[in-house]
Amino acid sequence: MGLGPPVFALYRQLRTLGIFDRVQSVMELGSQNVWCPQSNMIKDIFSAFNKPAPSQELLDSFTNWTGSARDFYEGLGLQYQCVDTDGKFGALTLDINFDKVPIEHKGQYDFVTNHGTTEHLINQLNAFQMIHDFTKCGGYMLHALPFLGQVDHGFFNYQPNLFDSLARYNSYRTLGVWVGLDWQLDSFVPWETKLLDFLVLTPKSTGLLIVLHQKMYDTEFQVPFQGVYEETKTEDVSSRYCFVVDGEYYDGRREKFVKKSDLLTSHTEDRTPKPVIVTKESPTSYAHSALGSANVNLDGVSGRALARELAKRIKLRAKRAFSGHSGS
Repeated sequence: MGLGPPVFALYRQLRTLGIFDRVQSVMELGSQNVWCPQSNMIKDIFSAFNKPAPSQELLDSFTNWTGSARDFYEGLGLQYQCVDTDGKFGALTLDINFDKVPIEHKGQYDFVTNHGTTEHLINQLNAFQMIHDFTKCGGYMLHALPFLGQVDHGFFNYQPNLFDSLARYNSYRTLGVWVGLDWQLDSFVPWETKLLDFLVLTPKSTGLLIVLHQKMYDTEFQVPFQGVYEETKTEDVSSRYCFVVDGEYYDGRREKFVKKSDLLTSHTEDRTPKPVIVTKESPTSYAHSALGSANVNLDGVSGRALARELAKRIKLRAKRAFSGHSGS
C-alpha cells in the first residue's frame, strides 16, 4: 500500500513521545513507495529527527509516487531493510507466504512495519510469524492495514480483536490502536467500539486500522485462538496452543489463568504458582507445584477439575491482595 499521510502523522507523534529514541533499524514487509503531497509534513518529520530539510527532488518524488521508503528512513538516519518478492529498492528477496526469516535477520530490528502488505498474502500465519521473528526483544511492530471498505483491494481486511489476540498469546504490549478514516488524510483517532456508531464508510472507503505492539520477550511466536471461541475448545485442541506470560510458555489448557483478570495476580509477591507446562502425563506434579506440597490425594481427579479449583484459588488470592492494597 505504501506510506501515506496518516502514517507520517503517527510517526511525528511517536517521535515526540520518545518511541523513535530507541529505534535505529527498520524492517518493512513490502518494498514500499511513499506518497505524501503535503511537503510541509515531510519537512516537519525531518526536523523532528534533527535532520536537514529534504531536497526538493526528494520531496517531489514523495509527491508523485516515485520516492521509496528507503529514501525516507535513511534520510532520518535509520538503518533500513525491507522484504519482498520483487527485490525492489534493495529488498531482501523472500516470499512471505512460504519463507522463514533467515537466521542472520532473526531478532535484529527495532521497528518492523506492515504498511498494507499482509492483506495481499494468503498465508497470514507465516506473515505474522515473520513480523515477530524480525523484531528484537523490546522492539516495535506497526501495522497499518485495511479496516472498513477497500473492497477487493486485497484478500483480507482486519479487525481489532485479531491484534488483541496476538498480544494476549504472545505477551505483546499494545501501545496504541487507531483508525485512519482515509489513507490520504493526515489524521487518525484512537479506536473504540463506539466509533462504529459514528463512522459512515462505503465499500470504496480507504479506512485504516493502525496498531502498535511492543515485543516484550524473546520467545517463539504463538498462534492465537479467537477469544470469543476459546471456551469451546476441547482439551486436545487446547493442548496445541501456548501463551507467553512473563517470558514463560503456558500450556493452552491453562487459558483460564492468563485472562486479563487473572493476570492481575502477577503483581503480587510470592502468591502465584510458578509457570509449569501441563502435560497429560503429569497433572498431579503440576498441582503440587501450584498448590504447594500439601499431602493431598489427587488420584481420580480430572485435570479439568484441578484447573477449575486452581482458577478459583488464584482469583481469591488476587482479590485479597488488591483489597489489601486499596485499603493501605
